[in-house]
Amino acid sequence: MRKKVNVTPPPEISSSVTSSKRIGYIDALKGFAILCVVMGHVADGNLTANSQPDYRWFFYTVFNVIYAFHMPLFMMISGFVFRSAYGKSGAIDSDKVKKQVYNLIVIYFFFSVAYGIVKLLLANFTNHSTDIKSILMIPVLAIAPYWYLYVLIGLYLVFSWKKFDSLNCYMVLFLLTVMSIVSGLWTIRYFEISRILYYSLFFYIGMLHRTKKDIIIGNKLLSLILLIAAITLFVFFWNSENNIENTIDKIFLVNFITALGISLTIWYLFENIKFLSKNRFLQFLGRYSLEIYVIHCIFTAGIRVILQKLGIENVYICFVLNTVVSTAIPIMISVICKKLNIHGLFFKPVTYIRNLRREK
Repeated sequence: MRKKVNVTPPPEISSSVTSSKRIGYIDALKGFAILCVVMGHVADGNLTANSQPDYRWFFYTVFNVIYAFHMPLFMMISGFVFRSAYGKSGAIDSDKVKKQVYNLIVIYFFFSVAYGIVKLLLANFTNHSTDIKSILMIPVLAIAPYWYLYVLIGLYLVFSWKKFDSLNCYMVLFLLTVMSIVSGLWTIRYFEISRILYYSLFFYIGMLHRTKKDIIIGNKLLSLILLIAAITLFVFFWNSENNIENTIDKIFLVNFITALGISLTIWYLFENIKFLSKNRFLQFLGRYSLEIYVIHCIFTAGIRVILQKLGIENVYICFVLNTVVSTAIPIMISVICKKLNIHGLFFKPVTYIRNLRREK
């Protein structure tokens, strides 16, 4: 009788530290970042639907603040984790990277198609409708919010080039900074080239912090200068009309400086303040960051409508409930999948299938 093989792999996901030696403050940072993602989408949904116009200022404030930094921060974390998982003390293991890229590709296509189908079926309840063409274009044009996975695949492939380690890090930082700034001039969305160019710097900063600590993250003078610049620009470019088309993240160059200043500051705080670095709630969310990311957006619009149908009108209660439920459901689904031993099928599909074949 064959010994049964556990086909659910360890929690090695794109935004998680692999192996049993987890880094507490990184998990907490991921938890904070993914919570910002959910809150940002809840605010975005309410703004686009204009469901509570008297409180538009509230949703605009949440949206404007969160979108100013949350994805650049997420990319920094991803870069740190990339280096930890595939080249902590030496050259990047390109073979391991390729295996993870295959997983990411399957995850990207599966959830993009599933989300597209859900939006087609529930078109009357969503703010942004989709069509068959958008689903068919997924290989070259990502459906929001799954562009992150598309960009991550590109960055994994680029930074798996082994010669990066032999390059002068300051020269690389300079070139990537220029690329990030210039990316704002690239208006074509196909293949997410603009986003890959923009986020490459943030990803590389995270990588550097894993091997050459405090060159960028932890550099107090640099962080302070960028934070002051970020706050100044944030105040100066704040839109008093609460127009979602004029948020900080949509203003060329201003977005780059504010994202860098705020992200570096948040990272420094989480790494050095025990209350943040050892926050068990955020660490818990961080361990489920991938599941929350790919699943939550399916529920935020529906929960908003349900709360309205239930007669819950308090804007703050609705916002909190939507955020909590949209975060909790993906975690519950993940736990159930683990109990059924099919978690890897959805979140580590290539590895899961390989393990099934070995079992046979």
